[in-house]
Amino acid sequence: MTNYPKKLAAWLHDPAEKQLVLLRDPVGHEGGSVVEIGKAVGLPTRTAMRKKDGQWLELDYDKLSQDKSVHTADCLAAAADRPNWPRADDAARYPKFEAVEFSRDAELIHPLSGTRLKLAALDLSIGVDQIKSVSQDHFMGLIQDNDPDLRKTFLAFWRFGPEAGKEATDLGVLWPTLPADSRTPDHSIWSHLDTVSAIHTALMGDADGPDQPALLVMSFGPVQGFIGQARSSSDLWAGSHLLSSLVFEAMKPIIGHLGPDVMVFPALRGVPVVDQWLMETGGAAFSQLFEDIDSELLRDNTDTNPLFAASLPNKFMAIVPARQAAALAERAIAAIRNAAKTWTMEASQRAFDAADVKLNDVTHAQIKAQLAGFPECYWAAATWPTDSADVTAAATQLHTALDSIHPDLKKQGVFQDATWKVLTKELKLDTLKFWTPNTGILYPAVYELAERALGAAKATRPFDPVLEEGHRCTLTGEAEWLTDDRSLLGLNRRDRDARSVWGKLAKKQKSWVKPGEHLSAIATLKRLWPTLFAERVSRLTGGNVRRFVVSTHALALSTTLKKLADPDQPMSTTQRAALQVLAASAQDFDTVTLPKALMRQLYRARHLSPAEQDTLRKLPAMLEDAADGSPEGEHRRQTIARLLGDNRPETYYALILMDGDRMGGWLAGNEDAYKLSYSDTWHSQVLSEMAMYERRDPQLKTYLATKRPVSPGRHGAISQALNDFSTRLARHVVEECCKGKLLYAGGDDVLALVAVDDLFDCMQLLRLAYSGIAPSPEMKLGERIGTLQAGGSGSQRKLLLDKGFGLLNRRLMTLMGHKATASMGVVVAHHSAPLGMVLRELRAAESRAKNTAHGKDGKGDDINRDAFCLRVLKRGGGEVNVTSPWWPVAPDQQPDTSQSALALMKQLAGQLALTDFSRGAIYRAQMWFEGLTDEAADAKTPAWRDQMSSSLAQQFSRQQGDPAVARRVVNFVCDVIKPQHPKTAIDNFLVTSEFFARETRAFGPAQAAPAATPEPLGATV
Repeated sequence: MTNYPKKLAAWLHDPAEKQLVLLRDPVGHEGGSVVEIGKAVGLPTRTAMRKKDGQWLELDYDKLSQDKSVHTADCLAAAADRPNWPRADDAARYPKFEAVEFSRDAELIHPLSGTRLKLAALDLSIGVDQIKSVSQDHFMGLIQDNDPDLRKTFLAFWRFGPEAGKEATDLGVLWPTLPADSRTPDHSIWSHLDTVSAIHTALMGDADGPDQPALLVMSFGPVQGFIGQARSSSDLWAGSHLLSSLVFEAMKPIIGHLGPDVMVFPALRGVPVVDQWLMETGGAAFSQLFEDIDSELLRDNTDTNPLFAASLPNKFMAIVPARQAAALAERAIAAIRNAAKTWTMEASQRAFDAADVKLNDVTHAQIKAQLAGFPECYWAAATWPTDSADVTAAATQLHTALDSIHPDLKKQGVFQDATWKVLTKELKLDTLKFWTPNTGILYPAVYELAERALGAAKATRPFDPVLEEGHRCTLTGEAEWLTDDRSLLGLNRRDRDARSVWGKLAKKQKSWVKPGEHLSAIATLKRLWPTLFAERVSRLTGGNVRRFVVSTHALALSTTLKKLADPDQPMSTTQRAALQVLAASAQDFDTVTLPKALMRQLYRARHLSPAEQDTLRKLPAMLEDAADGSPEGEHRRQTIARLLGDNRPETYYALILMDGDRMGGWLAGNEDAYKLSYSDTWHSQVLSEMAMYERRDPQLKTYLATKRPVSPGRHGAISQALNDFSTRLARHVVEECCKGKLLYAGGDDVLALVAVDDLFDCMQLLRLAYSGIAPSPEMKLGERIGTLQAGGSGSQRKLLLDKGFGLLNRRLMTLMGHKATASMGVVVAHHSAPLGMVLRELRAAESRAKNTAHGKDGKGDDINRDAFCLRVLKRGGGEVNVTSPWWPVAPDQQPDTSQSALALMKQLAGQLALTDFSRGAIYRAQMWFEGLTDEAADAKTPAWRDQMSSSLAQQFSRQQGDPAVARRVVNFVCDVIKPQHPKTAIDNFLVTSEFFARETRAFGPAQAAPAATPEPLGATV
């Protein structure tokens, strides 16, 4: 078992407020709050000592008594995360060039972009005694009663430590991002504490003695195929959420045994399902701690609870003891497969019970056979050779291992000649010299080895054929459907529907299975997961969510429902009477999950009774039922028509699939494009003080220009950035800022349903939030988002972004930065369109966004990614689409958000909807386009561009439109999109924008379209 007292001592080796007391407190950081906290939990202390003139002197304060392994872990983490600092043996504790007093010169450096965020305007003048008192009181309040092994106390410190800002109004925003080192303020103190604690846990080993750390990497599947097997949006949500839930089951044996701090990727602090696990582990005391921070997990007892959003990727990496790596991997595999079996048995039993059919040995045998090897599990582990004092000898071990995979691997990353020579060479500057590096600098090679070994393991993919008989599952098309009698498997459809468990269930539980559907074991679990998981959440929160129902129809109707709930547009007497008629039968329908922003509006609609509010939530289900052709359905359809009145219901919805670009490259850091130089990560004061040394010694100049290899701190920063984006910002954007429903947000991936009238804003907000880019005023997003500015209020609820950082609800977050980009595929489809087809088109759209070239770089290679592909699939057939970069990007990779493609499309659509500008102008422009050539070179030809711009501007002017918009469209397409066929691209830009100007969307008031205006024709590039 893990020794939690020693683990806690390692985590407490530095106080959280370290950078606020350094150079200010006579007892330093080691004699501060951590001493009293350590004493309170029973950790040993000793008199502090300092070496002076070769002699050790006792000081007049105590410090924690740490064993050697804590010092070793701290040195390894420091060597991996920070540059070596030159110092003379007899130098003062803090030479001038590195004496950065953070409280006076606060600066954060973005770990991926190198952008500097000056915090000088923040009031960091809080007194030393006050901040120590705040920190000490906070952690004292986290100490758990009746906790002899200190495990619960450690978990409380790990989870709630970064929440202390609420007790210090001057530091509330900054507390979660306080740096570990003021000289290189590019990684937080929390990341450093976690890394040291994880390394120390590995070094402690087990009953067989001390050990070495290893990186354990695990991956699970299938992913796209499993999620894509869906016939409804509820199936789509269930697939992604179920996979995320299973991945956490695999994590449990590892974090339960070693602690959640060992997980490098993904970051687990603040992930809803991890918080639920902590509440189950810590009991009532932890529930109270979550109440103290106003956790939504306990506060929200509806289907908008954050637990309903899948938030874990299908892969993780942890620092584990090397000797235990294989056993931990096997335990993880056993746990995830046991959970899949247990949940499938529960779902199957519920389905069979509801159909009054006994689940027998035949069914048990089917479930066992179909779940064999599910999920697919792959793992690899690489030892971090820390037991050698000789860095070169340890590097040789890694050289040999990497060479066995591919000879070129031992020349990458930290082993690149320039990097390796700088990191291992003793450098002297006058009387100063760099400390001799330890094996902490080998972390990048260990990571590379683990990743390559995992890739090799996945390439083998062993396959065991399974015998299946009879008709296949109607959802997956792979395995046979579950039955209590195998003789039924070969029956025709009519007899199957009459005699099988699924035919009987379809008559009793339509929300689980529709007529004609027959489900296999895994499909049964997926179909019942919305019910099973909703019951789990209800037990936790005391709510009454019976089933989590996600409906494309509901998203399409959200615009209409918003209008019906608007107190400024009261219903007529006829509408009110229709609503009351529908309310009389509302109990017969399931409540449908609606966007959180719309839910809030419904609950605040005081002019509506609770029964009327509930009826509006069930309106999408009523509309679907009204289409069955029965007399009751026809009567309900007419009643709904009276309720809607002049509001033509929106019938289209949008599905978003967003993915971070080149994430593997960012994590590996093998190429210079993904790395910063050492000088980029040093505090401005350090750089200015070191300038004189750099002028005198070219060796230092070489050192400063060297690209830093990846490190635990960098991986922690990426992991935390993706955690904050997926668990906080993506959900805030989709569900708070827009009318949408987040289906999945794990790491850099987002899958969401969005109302069409909010689509442009939602797309831009997600992209800005991912990188932490400030919005331009031209985007007109001021109601939803703002720019992070020094001296601004940290208490406002609006999301603020700038320079790779974000601020929301008094939490300052480090995001991915402007150099890290993301691409997005978007499909707008009719709510009745087959979901399988929509998903195929969505994946194709994302692929087109990533792979469509929009220019050449300095080397002559295609520039791609950092783009979106928006496709509109019309119900009557045909498609219009736009594939475009988000905005122009300068040579230094700074985005020019003032020229946003979506802002321009929104402006054009708004003019079409709000002015006398007739949509016929778009149609006439299309007719005129037919006489122009359509070659890539045309976009660079002044005469062609002038003819196109002038003629299009004239068409706009004749229809009371803004001719300047016409010119901006032409210039943007030619200069930014740079398509192979510019005329077609301009055509698509116009007709796609026109689609969003239809009268049922929210760009303007409802108005009938001119009858004589034909629908513009679309073209696909």
